[in-house]
Amino acid sequence: MEQWDVHIISISFGFEEENQLIDAAVERAIGKGKLVFAAASNNGGLYGRSRPARQDGVMCIHACDGLCNIGDMNPSPLDYKSNFATLGVAVPSRWKNKDVWKTGTSFATPIAAGFAADILEFANKKCNLTPERRKILHKYRGMEAVFRKMSEKRKEFNIVHPKYLWDYDMNEHEVARVIEKIVQGV
Repeated sequence: MEQWDVHIISISFGFEEENQLIDAAVERAIGKGKLVFAAASNNGGLYGRSRPARQDGVMCIHACDGLCNIGDMNPSPLDYKSNFATLGVAVPSRWKNKDVWKTGTSFATPIAAGFAADILEFANKKCNLTPERRKILHKYRGMEAVFRKMSEKRKEFNIVHPKYLWDYDMNEHEVARVIEKIVQGV
């Protein structure tokens, strides 16, 4: 965070127990206006969200398959919290020079972070936002609002997919106006 001044931090791991060093680092990142994404957990309904995904200000990411069906490794969705999910079941990968398909919230997390990076880049180039409004996209509440717009509710989860924001019939100016409107409402 200090060395490269990143805008997004993707954490593809989680702990059940408290870890003061990690918790403090996440709090510092959030305090400096960084977007933090973390894997929900792969323990199914046995346990809740892992740390740091359960911390306030962290985008907790669950996993679904390519058809937006929720994977059974996810913790239960929480009332009054964002329950975002994206591709994390059978993600095509390479491991030791072989094609493999990996599953877990740890694989969904960098995909969600990639969506956020695309949104930030698009907003920087195409949206008419003041510097103050642009900073809102770099905060949890701003990106959460955009993710809500680019998601569909399924089984109490918000399935995040670019098609819900970048509709096939919309041009880039229309998408820019949608993002501008979201930011103004936050």
